[in-house]
Amino acid sequence: MNHPTRRLLLAGAASALAPALPTWAQTPATAYPSRVVSIVVPFGGGNAYDLMVRYLADRLKEATGQPFIVEAKQGALGGVAASYVARAAPDGHTILFGANSTHAANIHLFKKLPYDPVADFAPVTTLATIPQVLVVAPSLGVNTLQELITLARSQPGKFNYGSSSATGRVASESFRQMAGIEAVHVPYKTSAQAITDLIGGQLHFLITDAGLGIAQAQGGKLKALGITSPRRVPSAPDLPTLAEAGLPGFEFTAWLALFVPAKTPQPVVQRLSDLVNVVVRSPGMLEYLAKIHALPFPGDPESLRRLAERDTERWGKMIKAAGIEPE
Repeated sequence: MNHPTRRLLLAGAASALAPALPTWAQTPATAYPSRVVSIVVPFGGGNAYDLMVRYLADRLKEATGQPFIVEAKQGALGGVAASYVARAAPDGHTILFGANSTHAANIHLFKKLPYDPVADFAPVTTLATIPQVLVVAPSLGVNTLQELITLARSQPGKFNYGSSSATGRVASESFRQMAGIEAVHVPYKTSAQAITDLIGGQLHFLITDAGLGIAQAQGGKLKALGITSPRRVPSAPDLPTLAEAGLPGFEFTAWLALFVPAKTPQPVVQRLSDLVNVVVRSPGMLEYLAKIHALPFPGDPESLRRLAERDTERWGKMIKAAGIEPE
């Protein structure tokens, strides 16, 4: 066979294979991501979660050359964002920035969820753990946890507290019960809205993420009375745990994680998990997490699956013990 004829045959064979290449190319992890990736966040802007996901998005863009954009979809304690991602194409280009609220607590807080935390998602990896902090407005005139409890007990039913997440709601209700005080719950879409009302005197106390609450306290707008983690955080060593401050055994810590729609190809899930964990373990992320009083929590799809399963049972018990009825 002469060389020109052979070249024509090879060109024809390549042309015949061309239609199959796009399908093949979308399967290997090396082809991911192939376009803009949306990270859907259930929480409002300005808090530690929002700032963290934007830092993560910037690093993933640097690593892959593809844009990672952040979309905020608040409401229903993360349910709006979770249901949106559950219906997205299962190709790894729509990611849920989820938490213990979306994948462990909400199933016990709502009579009917618009998504299935297990069947509708493929777990990717854990990211970090973030303790909560109990804060009050300086105008309330209390300086310690015990002073808050004493004041609230002296005015039964007249105190209000807010929450914008399952962690904040359950932690606050558990605190109320353990402290033996009566208080009315006020729901919020975002932590920033609750902080504003707390400063303005519409709320009397709030349990929110440590990154936001401690920053407001350090700025003089709020007073931090205790942190919900089992140990003090190195970034705020003078702030006692609530257990130390007078509620032995009190402990609540939120975790953050990534999920993609069910049926996303396993190589894509693993590729995303590997990319994210490089960022989570990087010196820059470790430094950033310390600033928001959080701890790195790297993982993988299987460890996140086990965590969500275990915490679904654990949060169910806590919610029942707190006396919270599904809405």
